[in-house]
Amino acid sequence: MDRKRLGVQFLWSLLLALLVYIGLIIYGDWRQLSELLADFPWRWLPPTLGLTLVNFGVRLLKWHWYLRLIRAPIGFGQSARIYGISFLMMMTPGKVGEFVRAFMVRNVSGTPFSVVAPVVLAERLTDGLAMILLAGLGLLAIGEGTMRLAAATAMLVIAGIIVAIQIRPLALWGLGLGHRLPLVNRFADKLAAFYESSYFLLQPKYLFTSVLIGVVSWASQGIGFYLILLGFGAEAGVSSMLTAVSAFNLSMVVGAVVATPGGLGGVESSLAALSIQLLDLSRPAAAAAALVIRFATLWFGVAIGLVSLALWPHLLTFQKDTAVEEQEAQA
Repeated sequence: MDRKRLGVQFLWSLLLALLVYIGLIIYGDWRQLSELLADFPWRWLPPTLGLTLVNFGVRLLKWHWYLRLIRAPIGFGQSARIYGISFLMMMTPGKVGEFVRAFMVRNVSGTPFSVVAPVVLAERLTDGLAMILLAGLGLLAIGEGTMRLAAATAMLVIAGIIVAIQIRPLALWGLGLGHRLPLVNRFADKLAAFYESSYFLLQPKYLFTSVLIGVVSWASQGIGFYLILLGFGAEAGVSSMLTAVSAFNLSMVVGAVVATPGGLGGVESSLAALSIQLLDLSRPAAAAAALVIRFATLWFGVAIGLVSLALWPHLLTFQKDTAVEEQEAQA
């Protein structure tokens, strides 16, 4: 994915976002929604953005911890810059563009892409498990079968991938078979490196810690959603806060299953529906809350990505240098 292609995808994502938000505005009744936004206590926005930064910061620490585990020779500063640029990749379908991080780490440190890419995979899997754990209370409280099915599907897919990776004899048999297949054998060594890194990162001793980190980061983001809901009339209290955390994470799971850029459409509609169903918000208030929290999370992250890319554009280069090619050939 070069910069031109990334720019085209970003523009298409903006168009999709525009359509989604027009639909949400119509759903919430423009006049009532605009009145609610005008009366919203915007003093709640800075602490919400602060909690978003907590989420981003904790996830950055997990990212760098994973890089240390695979022994990538990269400092925290470069690691943070790469992570900052990667927020732009949230606007790719299914967030597959986040694997660009592996290219950037390769270009900076020389660590082969096939070794770094499993870090992105492990992040996504363990974040997904953390979100589903946090969504658990909401799943028990609602009767909406579609959302339960989406969360259950995500849980089964994540668990299946982790279990399959940890069944080492089966994986090694498959890799050995790949060496004998005409079209696959040219990639067999890189697939083997990808597997070894994935197997290592998803071992139980690292898996538990990573999921726990994910629970902390995504719980903080859910509390940010609770603050926004308070501004639109939700009842204050521990029960409401836990419900908001659950609703936010369940909506993120739905967005991941939908696999649109940034979860557009899936996240917003789920946030609005759950705010009505679980927290007794009116339709305009639920739509307004969804708009504000997505500004404070998705679009705040995109803004960080744009600033990071403007400051360090050289990191987003996809031209191999000779040293990197030699290292990948030896890997």
